Amino acid sequence: MKFCVRCFAIFLMIMTYESLSAQSDLGAMDYHLVKCEMAAARPFLSHSWVAGVCGNDYLLKELMRARLDAVIRFDRHAFILQMSHDGYSRYGELTTTVGYAVRFARKVALGMRYYYLYQHVDNYEAQHSVTFDVSLYAQLSRKLCFGFEVYNPARLRYSIRGPDIIPMRFTVLVHYLYSEKLSFSVQVLKYLPGRFDVSAACYYQPLHCFYLSFACSLYDTNFGVMIRCRRFYFMVDARYNYHLGFSPEVGVGMQLKVKN
Repeated sequence: MKFCVRCFAIFLMIMTYESLSAQSDLGAMDYHLVKCEMAAARPFLSHSWVAGVCGNDYLLKELMRARLDAVIRFDRHAFILQMSHDGYSRYGELTTTVGYAVRFARKVALGMRYYYLYQHVDNYEAQHSVTFDVSLYAQLSRKLCFGFEVYNPARLRYSIRGPDIIPMRFTVLVHYLYSEKLSFSVQVLKYLPGRFDVSAACYYQPLHCFYLSFACSLYDTNFGVMIRCRRFYFMVDARYNYHLGFSPEVGVGMQLKVKN
């Protein structure tokens, strides 16, 4: 265990040292866009990227999470591919996502994602479901952005014709760029049926290779770190639910193309 910790610390020092000599065109705005989950925000990214993320909910081995992400930007267009699995071998949910977003007049973008949900439990028949979301993201001014997303607006059901409706989710986001290195956001989220949540987040870039984020909601607190080393990114997130406990997450990403 001590050997792993030492190797991890050496790795971080090497990445930080290498990053100090690398030019970065990313700022607090891009860091917010990387962490933003709305499809319509993707055309505003300055680059295409791929990433692999793994995590754990509440330090339980039965609640592992793994995700592969790819965002391919081309001019005003963004193509989104994602595959994730929550759970472990005996039960869980595998989600495959394909999406597309396009930006209009450099200020407004519309996006849509289609989801295939595969839910499996030992000794039970697996469920196959499909749904989609639609989103809008707009730059109201040079510093202010607004986003809106609806998940499962058609109220589709699990197993296509099953008795249970997949919950709808409404998300409203406001993001304010205070400076090139500091930005803030407020997000309101509502499930139907289900919970209501409000969160506030801060994104800060103390160094051109180093990024920090902090978010606080009604249910949990999240702290994130991202280090850039040339075309590669190393990300660590720690989320603490006030009732259920700690959930760590690590990820590695690679920039594919920088916008000229």
